[in-house]
Amino acid sequence: MLYQLFQSARTEKEFNELIELTFTEHERAMMLERWRIFDALDRGLSQRDVSKEVPCSIVTATRGAKVYRDNREVIKKYLELIRG
Repeated sequence: MLYQLFQSARTEKEFNELIELTFTEHERAMMLERWRIFDALDRGLSQRDVSKEVPCSIVTATRGAKVYRDNREVIKKYLELIRG
């Protein structure tokens, strides 16, 4: 269902409308934070340095690092899209 919903967005404006309707401001911030953590880890930063750069708690950086380690190749694919 969510796939079809988000796939229906024809423009970035429509996509952003769906995001704003679907997720709270806090949830959107957490998603962006997670991808900033992945990016910093992919650039070789330590968890402590990630927590300073993002900024986030070391616990949050550690959780992100675990997800990054377990899904590195898929995350790298999406980071390439984000980085252009």
